[in-house]
Amino acid sequence: MKKSLIALFAALCFVVAVHAQEDDYNAWMRSEGTLQGFEPGSKYFTLVSDANLREQSNTTGKVITKLPIGTPVTVEAVSSDSLTLRGVQLPWLKVSCNPNGGSKVTGYIWGGFMALASIQTPDEEYMPNRGVLYLTGVAAYNEAKHELTVQVRVADKGKELAKAEFVTSGDLSYYPEFEVGFESLKNVKAILRVNYYYPACGYPSGTNLLFWTENNQLSKVLETSSVSDGGVFYDSEDYILPSQRGGIGDHILVVKDSSQFEEKGDDLVRTSQSFKVTLYKWTGSKLQKLREMK
Repeated sequence: MKKSLIALFAALCFVVAVHAQEDDYNAWMRSEGTLQGFEPGSKYFTLVSDANLREQSNTTGKVITKLPIGTPVTVEAVSSDSLTLRGVQLPWLKVSCNPNGGSKVTGYIWGGFMALASIQTPDEEYMPNRGVLYLTGVAAYNEAKHELTVQVRVADKGKELAKAEFVTSGDLSYYPEFEVGFESLKNVKAILRVNYYYPACGYPSGTNLLFWTENNQLSKVLETSSVSDGGVFYDSEDYILPSQRGGIGDHILVVKDSSQFEEKGDDLVRTSQSFKVTLYKWTGSKLQKLREMK
């Protein structure tokens, strides 16, 4: 009985850590990737403008051409050669592509110039931002502090429309989780959610919320985090958008739930629990904190 309870709690905390942001709003487009490697035969998009496609897998290799942001490439092979920039070590990739719709070319590109996760809005008549690409990757890594500098970019037809960089907790073994959705918020064209998580208890998992506004500014407006350890504690933070159940127009609610547990005989007993709700208002240009309720 005792072992089954502990196993059940461990499974529960895994779900909390990985899916802390699941909600009733089913219009989100989702994409997941991994920093652990690129899959030969799979398609990826370039994350930066004018990415060098080279003849060899090194920085001295002749540049064949420069690829615009959002260029789709197919990975033919992953090289054993790697390059480290700003603490990020990723391999060189042998790729093939048709830049600007021209003839097929093959060459090498550094993995750091590729989006680790990407989403493209369907090109449908009533879809907001039809055909737009949303891309994310890692710009820098601070191993001592276990911090990732994440870059997020919005592009269309080879042109960068908006970009943002921010620091979040993570490691080069973390998994990118990327989502895009739409809300009726003043001046907001799209909402982006970016999370780098490790799917296990005891590791922090959170969500960075970004707003892409009508003036093509892409800004991080909020960060929530959750962590749990089976049979010991959980500290969960989640938010409620206007369209979600319990949501308030032009406002965002952040709910924090913390609990401690102890083993007593065959049972896990909650020894303490606390809640905090924070109310924010979107003014059309920034997220303004109004009040906290405990």
